[in-house]
Amino acid sequence: MVRRRPPRTAGGGRHAFRDRRLSPQADGRRLNPLHGERPLRALAYLTAAQVCFVLLDATGKHLAGQIGIPLVSLVRHAGHALLMFVFLAPTLGAALWRTRRPGIQLLRGLSLAGFTLFFFTALGRLPQADATAINFIAPFAVMLLAGPLLGERVGWPRWAGAALGFLGMLLVVRPDANLDPIGVVFVLLTVVCNVAFQLLTRSLAITENSLATIFLSSVVGVAVSAAVLPLQGSWGGWPESLDARQIALLASLGATGIVSQWFWIRAYYWAGASFIAPLVFLQIFWATLAGWGFFGQLPSALSFAGMAVIGAAGAAAMLLDRPIRRAAATSG
Repeated sequence: MVRRRPPRTAGGGRHAFRDRRLSPQADGRRLNPLHGERPLRALAYLTAAQVCFVLLDATGKHLAGQIGIPLVSLVRHAGHALLMFVFLAPTLGAALWRTRRPGIQLLRGLSLAGFTLFFFTALGRLPQADATAINFIAPFAVMLLAGPLLGERVGWPRWAGAALGFLGMLLVVRPDANLDPIGVVFVLLTVVCNVAFQLLTRSLAITENSLATIFLSSVVGVAVSAAVLPLQGSWGGWPESLDARQIALLASLGATGIVSQWFWIRAYYWAGASFIAPLVFLQIFWATLAGWGFFGQLPSALSFAGMAVIGAAGAAAMLLDRPIRRAAATSG
């Protein structure tokens, strides 16, 4: 008697483990079930990720003044996409770019491309610490918009945190701060792109695998940067030549982006979002340190106060909102 082999289901065969491993549900189940949470280890990875993000911004700020924004953005996204394709495509195959929601993926990629172009432009006109602090208004907007757009509960801590964060931003961008108004406009455009990017990321996390989302956004970033490359002459100018140091810094953009995201993922492997979310505002500190160390730009006392208000308001809002959300989930 010959046994009949059971029919192969979608996603089965030799790709079954690969697809399960990349799914958001599998990612959630694999949150370090063997060892439990390790907060100190998560903090170390989070710190490493934030330092890499700040170094990426500092490199972009430095190169933008010498090479021009569109070219820097193009190299940043192309390096990111190329490294992912070379190292992951042989193993993952089409899973690296397969998506169920191409329209949302396109919007997320456009948001990331706009974020890069606008923020690098802002960094060319503003101190890194001030630009980073203003950009951290985005998490407050995400907190508030997550209710009507994603159906998440928005409690009083989020509203209070958003109000305090806005007051902190006003301290940073006050009239006597002598910030370039054009730079402020570009960083506010960055905030808009950042908010869209985060909301779209949350939406995609329900159905898409994270590696495909990261790769597709990089590909869209390459296309957008290439499309605006003809504006290079009026957006920083074409470099007459590139020396070895500039080439090395350009090459580091993609690698730094990959490494920073790897550290970020490892931080969430060792601790949950409830531990990490309030700590993301520590990036303002690292940005201040980088702006002072690399560019000699140290914020004034009032700007420092505004940054402290933004960071404290964000952390407090997330910490105070946690028991409210837990109680709502229990009662529901």
